[in-house]
Amino acid sequence: MKENRRFRLVTFDLDGTMLDDEWAHAEANRQIGAKLGIDYTALGDMTGYSVRTRWQALCRQADVAADIEEIARTHFRITLEIIRQARIPESTGLTETFHALRAAGYTLAVVSSSDEDFVRAVTDYLGVADLLDCFVTQNQVAVLKPAPDIYRKVQALTGIPAEAALGVEDSAPGCQALRSAGMYAVGFTDGGRNRQDLSHADTRIAGMGELLPLIHRLQNQ
Repeated sequence: MKENRRFRLVTFDLDGTMLDDEWAHAEANRQIGAKLGIDYTALGDMTGYSVRTRWQALCRQADVAADIEEIARTHFRITLEIIRQARIPESTGLTETFHALRAAGYTLAVVSSSDEDFVRAVTDYLGVADLLDCFVTQNQVAVLKPAPDIYRKVQALTGIPAEAALGVEDSAPGCQALRSAGMYAVGFTDGGRNRQDLSHADTRIAGMGELLPLIHRLQNQ
């Protein structure tokens, strides 16, 4: 990292970062796969890739003709129902960290490969929507993570350049996207529960409470 780098923008991935809902997405995929007669695990771990990317590849491999947009709508509907029914909590310390970052003057954004309606519904469910300055989702870019487009989009929308931006991600595609966009990448391990490949991250945190102290240290190196 460059010396005297001053951060002004902090971004957060949604799924698996702001809340532990990857299992809910997996259950939605299982249900859809059962209806289509497709093993949703056939491609291995695709955490961090979009729903459409997964199902396009699965349907192609299984030689099944399906409406990918309908699959995506069904996926996000089921996942949201599970989140609400299971009352999945926010990642520990998320709201407190958002308040602290806003009080310190940082611009906050959620950057997700999920659909905008789903992202907004989940942030409303978590009660943090009003703490976010910007939402960037799959609806706003043509190419998703691990491509850098979605992070370049948030830079353009906020007017804050890459060298002043830091992002928190829980997956390899997410960290790759951050790095490719020139942003500082923080891998979220969720206290060791997240075992995904975070080798592309510049550093890692186990919990949200570590984020603001980390930023302070980075800016005072």
